[in-house]
Amino acid sequence: MTNSIEKIQGFSKVHLANSLSNEMFQLILFPTEQCNFRCVYCYEDFEIGKMPDWLVNATKILLTNKIPSLKKLSLMWFGGEPLLAKDILFDIAEHTLKLAEQYNCKMTGNLTTNGFLLDVKTLERLVQLKQNEFQISIDGDKESHDTTRLTRSGRGSFDKIWARLIDAANTTLDFHITLRVHVTDLNHESVLKFCDRFDTELLHDSRFKLFFKPIGDLGGSNGEKITSLISKKSAPALCNELTERYAGNAKKLDSVGHYICYAGKPNSIGIRANGNLNKCTVALNDDRNVIGKINQDGTLTLNNERFSTWVKGFTTLNSWQMGCPLSYMNHNSAVGDIPVKKVS
Repeated sequence: MTNSIEKIQGFSKVHLANSLSNEMFQLILFPTEQCNFRCVYCYEDFEIGKMPDWLVNATKILLTNKIPSLKKLSLMWFGGEPLLAKDILFDIAEHTLKLAEQYNCKMTGNLTTNGFLLDVKTLERLVQLKQNEFQISIDGDKESHDTTRLTRSGRGSFDKIWARLIDAANTTLDFHITLRVHVTDLNHESVLKFCDRFDTELLHDSRFKLFFKPIGDLGGSNGEKITSLISKKSAPALCNELTERYAGNAKKLDSVGHYICYAGKPNSIGIRANGNLNKCTVALNDDRNVIGKINQDGTLTLNNERFSTWVKGFTTLNSWQMGCPLSYMNHNSAVGDIPVKKVS
């Protein structure tokens, strides 16, 4: 069968156009950078707390000004753990939904959460606010997961997360949960055990998908611990095998062309809980990733030199530069040359 997807240098034309469109906008929000977990491989330092009131208001003003010209808006929630700041999340999402409905803008929402606080009442509210897509990390079955994804008090988290998932499955709510199953050299047996558990209780619920991912060293202070989990490099093979096994229930990064990272898209930007603007949700302590700030009046002050470096892949269509601008930048030092300016 011929591939009917039109491509340019391996990239879907539609994906390229959507990534450049002024009528589409992806806003990544960190309502708090605190977390109730202390995962052994985490790259965050938890030095920043919740968004202050001025920043919540500035974000709402930005959205008020932006939405009338948009056809599609995507909100993405990160942390820390975003559900530790439900009040802020609900406030911004409710404000945004009213505007989106007023201006006929399609609004979607995605939370990267550990799932610990995703009780049915919270899920119901998020679904009402169109924030109904979730990514929750699982490190194999209980015995493996509870050694790497620990709560702040040092306890295992598997039982509570699994109970949240079953409670969600027992509702008729419209949501989509991707379980990001982390695979290491040491947890293969446990991952397979988790798959059996999934098969028994969630396989036939189309709202749940699996995404098998070998963990990697994303920086931070836990490099030595991560090395011990990935040094044998056996995880990618199992991930590929399980992705094929769950063909109907497993998520692949991109099946219609080369992957385009959100950090490289001109119409995607992140607002951290201190008001800094970022492109990447991983390199949080990298100065290159601080591309500006949001002002109290909702305008953005951008360092266009840094911004242009992140999105330069759209001038080269280099698959590495587009797929992971951070990795590309770490091996290539060239930057843009446009000065700082204020934009609305």
